[in-house]
Amino acid sequence: MLRTCLKKRIHAYSSIRDRINQERAERLKNLPTTTQEKIRNFGIIAHIDAGKTTTTERMLFYAGAIPFPGEVHDGTTTMDFMPQERQRGITIRSAAISFNWANHQYNLIDTPGHIDFTAEVERSLRVLDGAIAIFDGVSGVQTQSETVWLQANKFNIPKIAFVNKMDRQGASLEYTLQSMKDRLNIKPFIMQIPVGEIDYFNSVIDLLTLQEIVWLDKYGSEVQFRDVDKSHRYYDKAIQARDDLLSTVSEYDEKIAELYLEDSKELLNQQLLLHSIRQIINSHYNQCCPIYVGSALKNRGIQPILDAVHQLLPGPSERPLIFDINNPNNKRKLDKSEKLTAYVYKVLQDQDLGLLGFTRIYSGEMTQKQNYNNSTKDELIKVGNLYRVRANRYVPINSVQAGDIIAIQSKQAIAGSTIIGPNDERFVLQQLQLPQCVFFANLEYESAKDKLKLDQALQQLQLEDESLKITVVDETLITIGGQGELHLEIVVQRLKEDFGLNTKLKKMQVEYKESISEEGVLEVKYQDILKGRPLWFKLKLKLQPSEQQENEVIFDFDRENDFDILYKQFKESQLRLVPNQKNESSVKYIKNPCKNIEVDSIFDDHGEEKAYHISSLQFPMFFQLEKSILASLNRGFLKSYQMQGVKATILDGAFSVKRTNDLAIGRAVQKLMAEIHPLLKPIILEPIMDLEISCPNSLQQKIINDLISHRRGKIIEIKQDQNRAGSQNSNRVILTATIPSQETIGYSTAIRSISQGEAYFSMSFKKYEFVGGQKQSELISEVF
Repeated sequence: MLRTCLKKRIHAYSSIRDRINQERAERLKNLPTTTQEKIRNFGIIAHIDAGKTTTTERMLFYAGAIPFPGEVHDGTTTMDFMPQERQRGITIRSAAISFNWANHQYNLIDTPGHIDFTAEVERSLRVLDGAIAIFDGVSGVQTQSETVWLQANKFNIPKIAFVNKMDRQGASLEYTLQSMKDRLNIKPFIMQIPVGEIDYFNSVIDLLTLQEIVWLDKYGSEVQFRDVDKSHRYYDKAIQARDDLLSTVSEYDEKIAELYLEDSKELLNQQLLLHSIRQIINSHYNQCCPIYVGSALKNRGIQPILDAVHQLLPGPSERPLIFDINNPNNKRKLDKSEKLTAYVYKVLQDQDLGLLGFTRIYSGEMTQKQNYNNSTKDELIKVGNLYRVRANRYVPINSVQAGDIIAIQSKQAIAGSTIIGPNDERFVLQQLQLPQCVFFANLEYESAKDKLKLDQALQQLQLEDESLKITVVDETLITIGGQGELHLEIVVQRLKEDFGLNTKLKKMQVEYKESISEEGVLEVKYQDILKGRPLWFKLKLKLQPSEQQENEVIFDFDRENDFDILYKQFKESQLRLVPNQKNESSVKYIKNPCKNIEVDSIFDDHGEEKAYHISSLQFPMFFQLEKSILASLNRGFLKSYQMQGVKATILDGAFSVKRTNDLAIGRAVQKLMAEIHPLLKPIILEPIMDLEISCPNSLQQKIINDLISHRRGKIIEIKQDQNRAGSQNSNRVILTATIPSQETIGYSTAIRSISQGEAYFSMSFKKYEFVGGQKQSELISEVF
């Protein structure tokens, strides 16, 4: 009887919830089109466990987008809807949702905080206009906080900071602000100060209005505003903090500076100050940031940051013009009056709707069930339905205009592609450069009959996550590469839970690279007969170490003044060609301005022919030579790892009109590379991580010994973890170190064992560097 009653109650609850969701979907579908001025596209970024998803849930709850906020620890959040996310209590994949607040449409993207999923953060920031950066009020700026902040700076994104967990023991706004100044090099605009500590933290003081905002109930729904007068216990502190804020704003706004010096009553105008701060953070996005405080878990401080999004962050039309990467002078305004320009930033295979492309509309308008052009590949893309995104639910809409973020239904959707009108001139937006794989492992599967299904599953996973690298070594061996151990573990978990495939990771390895430590110069002559045809090419090349990570090819021989300009134009025209495009007649032929200079003669059984200086080699062959040199650097001299940091300089050479072709050039490069490597002293590079550990004083030496003696770590700094309530007598320290990625494999388990669970750490990728002589010898002799 009890079981029957429970079933009825659960069914009734589910029915009510489904009806609420259906009604919300209908309202969304029938909402009038929002103007650009009323749209805000922003993301939530933070270090793992800073409270991103919890904050997002509260924002959705107060905006009326969900009936109640889900909890990370219960696995009930709206935004973390993947089973793997709910099991582990972390965000793995960025999730988007649209909702309304204060007569504005908010398009929010909640991003992962774990370093292994940093590519998800990158692809999301690419299409956003602003961000809320969340900081743990106890820990301050952490390693990944710094990483995502710099990622946002890369895309010129203005930010609001929310100092979370102010109800926690040891929370300190002062400590967090100092860590932001030290590590992020910013000037904080403190908009609020907290009132009370720990369980007594129930309010904040708004420094623009000098009002205390008090949350009266545990749900944070009942809010009261009280004027802060001289009888208030925080009056003096609030007055001083407000004066500091005005002084800081005055440094960037001359009008506010004049009013500040005059002690003008105009400074009581909240809108005047908000407008000033808005202008400042939009023009000094990497220097200035408004600071808000609260506790998402305790439902404190969320409504003010919801207001701050539309008050301070820019709308789509306030962002810089977009431009065609093939012609930077070809620019478009972010307006619906322009031609359609849209960017697909990620794709997802939905069980019911098929392949969805999450898309930012930069200009123009898109309508459902129309054909468009994938300008990146110059291919047709058939778009079915358009959807307003609500986490893992999708609401159909008829059309969408500039400034919005939606999902398109299309089998041809490809992440990183630009979509334009079917008959519009080509216009391609800048694609993302995703981080390289750092870890890889061989993937073991149960039987040969699973191979086809496994290939299809991996293809889908790679379609959704371009940072995942799949290499089919042979019929029985597949290698997967990713950003870290957790990244690859999630792949295996998804193969089992989403596709029913039992797989296992073999020994985890890191992605080594190679470079050179010495300069080398060599000249070779390639002469051969292939299938009765004579081949001939001469090349003199210098290879040297470079500070640049990317390999490069440059010229250092006598040539006409306009050679470099014309060759650059030719290369750009070639790079604009779409792969596998058959009709190249539209590409302008650009001729090498250098005249033939005879430098040699060729005598053999096929007769006599003149050889000319390399400067007059036609541009298509120069382009082939450059590509051949770069391709040869894909495989290093020691272990065939990808090479980096090599500058190749073409010093001299000669060619024959009849005997030099792409094959002769490629063979000459191969011969030169095979002979030059002893001069270069090749080296192996390994990825190095920045490591930050918080541990009790008593365990400090034990952890340091493990790092130095067993993990080739280097200690950079040891400081007292004096946060935290501002106490100088903390019994914890923060260790800052660098450590090779290879030594981080299994480190979570190791440090848990060493510290009995009392230490925690965070990491971020730093750089590649030489492994050292002994380690290099071990790697060369090692058989994988």
